[in-house]
Amino acid sequence: MQKVNNLVCLVLLLFLFSCKSSIIDNESSFLQDNKYDSEFPSKSVSKELSYISSTVKKLNVLAFYSNYYFPKDSNIVKNMINDSLLSSFSLNNSITHNSVLGTASVVYADNNIIGLLTCAHVVDFEDTVYTYYNNDTKILKSVAIKIKQQNHVGSLEAGEAIEIVSIDKKMDIALLIKKAIPFDQITPVLNYPVGNINDLQWGSLVYIMGYPLGNLMVTRAIVSVTNKMKTGIFVTDALYNHGISGSPVFAIRDGLPNFELIGMASSAAAQKLNILVTSDDFKAQNNLKTPYEGNIFVDNSKLISYGVTYSVSIDEIVNFVRLNEQAILDAGFDINKFFK
Repeated sequence: MQKVNNLVCLVLLLFLFSCKSSIIDNESSFLQDNKYDSEFPSKSVSKELSYISSTVKKLNVLAFYSNYYFPKDSNIVKNMINDSLLSSFSLNNSITHNSVLGTASVVYADNNIIGLLTCAHVVDFEDTVYTYYNNDTKILKSVAIKIKQQNHVGSLEAGEAIEIVSIDKKMDIALLIKKAIPFDQITPVLNYPVGNINDLQWGSLVYIMGYPLGNLMVTRAIVSVTNKMKTGIFVTDALYNHGISGSPVFAIRDGLPNFELIGMASSAAAQKLNILVTSDDFKAQNNLKTPYEGNIFVDNSKLISYGVTYSVSIDEIVNFVRLNEQAILDAGFDINKFFK
């Protein structure tokens, strides 16, 4: 009887082992399709994401403008603006600033030169901004001239100010440079293999790491295959928020640890709204029902359509580096050390 029981146990173990081997073989053959995975990883991705987080930085951009205001009866038009005219209106002058929060990735670190990849719209502030009393007559109400721009990235080595090396406004890509003071610490670089958006499929799973609302966060998203891929843009259902622009996007090819860089989150779908606002000098009291008797103005605002995020493909980023090769070389970079 004991021998029979032992034999039954042995047969059962062989059966279970055979089933397990079959499942593993089936899972392995399912994963090995040379496409990006649509299933959640069977192993932890924390180690890879921890390293990626060390290469992703919060980017704060601050632009200062000198503003000049003209009375309506001055009848000043755009082609009349010069230093002499602005000097005569200097009493009606004020300094204001605009700020933008974004994400930048360290994609290069060599010989104390650090290269940062981000979106163009994060660092692209107009040099001159005009407002008009009447668009038909083009009578100027004010002119704002940029006098200074500060690009600040935390947790980077001390050194020179961060400058723009190359920028492509159409594709929304910008390369920044920081010349750091030499020291022994190694700067982590986003050196994952370059991916291919043509291998993305309906339901491909991606990871996005960035600073939405100034907080370092990672999120997962699902890819939708749309016609925008032909223009170098792909769409995911990531919950976009201000600050995520410039965040690197990764996909996994045939299981861990095969992360590949496939793009950079750039924008979200949004609706333009016209809203009524009070004058700048109005401050609401604790009682929000306080009547307002001042002038009312119309301002433009955007309402984000959450769950529709557009990303620039890695193909466009690599092409950007190639097209701007001379400017990148002149800045001191080694072009052969960008990406894998």
